[in-house]
Amino acid sequence: MIRISWKGIAGALGLGAVCAGALFTAEPAMAQDYPTKPVTLVVGFPPGGSTDVVARILAGHMTDTLGQPVVVENRAGAGGSVAIAHVANSDPDGYTVGVSGVGTSILIAALGKDPGFSMDDDLDVVGIMGTLGLLIAGRTDLEPKTLPDLIEYAKANPGDIAYGTSGVGTPGHLAMEYLAATAGIDVLHIPYKGNTPLMNDVLGGHVDVAMLTTPGAAEQVRAKGIMPYAVSSVGRSSLMPEVPTVSESGFEGYSAQLWNLMVVPTGTPDEIQSSLSAALNAAMEDPEVLESYGKQGLAPTLTTPAEASAFLAAERAKWQGVIKDAGIATE
Repeated sequence: MIRISWKGIAGALGLGAVCAGALFTAEPAMAQDYPTKPVTLVVGFPPGGSTDVVARILAGHMTDTLGQPVVVENRAGAGGSVAIAHVANSDPDGYTVGVSGVGTSILIAALGKDPGFSMDDDLDVVGIMGTLGLLIAGRTDLEPKTLPDLIEYAKANPGDIAYGTSGVGTPGHLAMEYLAATAGIDVLHIPYKGNTPLMNDVLGGHVDVAMLTTPGAAEQVRAKGIMPYAVSSVGRSSLMPEVPTVSESGFEGYSAQLWNLMVVPTGTPDEIQSSLSAALNAAMEDPEVLESYGKQGLAPTLTTPAEASAFLAAERAKWQGVIKDAGIATE
């Protein structure tokens, strides 16, 4: 269980005497009664995908905690942006909640595209719904057998190592560029149109190294179809605990993770955000949820809304820096 202890940034809002009476009588009453009807959890991807599965796991437990149904609604499109834009434009009453991943929270805007909303101005972060690492893996006949060996080989042979990802500007692409900058190596990026063709080329020996999601790679690691070097997460993956992290492999402090945030429209009362946060954290402490998370390689991450917001700020600063330093553009 990961517990993030980010220091929240306290803010003060001065209210006029006329406004104060209305705010301090209406908001606490609404928060005390919350929820009185079903809560909609909006997912930006089709049913059956990894994000949808996690949302439904959590929604079931949060239903029990909140005493009202938490219903998953799928609004696929634009890499998840359609869903989060819908949440951003919803009433700030706690009844429309969104699942925002790395792409919608950071990468789309950082790569120069308009997601249709602002994470700073339109949304508040309630909590982190779990984290997932990537696997750095190679073709089985590659000479280096450990990550330190791979780095040394790349240093001695600049540009000779080709690595594949599921596309330009994806978390896998950024994670490898981050490692390359940290290690001081020059490697060649080969973008694929998804994880399936990428995995096929690693298995076939047509690309040297790949950045893969841990759930999709675990079976091939067990079958010895690919050579695992390290996982990019803070801790080892439950799916392949024998594989070290990048940090353990000589690059202390390195982490590159996929994650989802629970978000609500800006202006949602603090008391309601706290209720949602408590229900989310309770779900990630439930044995059945933990078992489901373990099967998918997910790490539960308990935070307050302030800590989750600080986490987002730190992740944004990191990935904006990687994108700028590497000169990455999607067009």
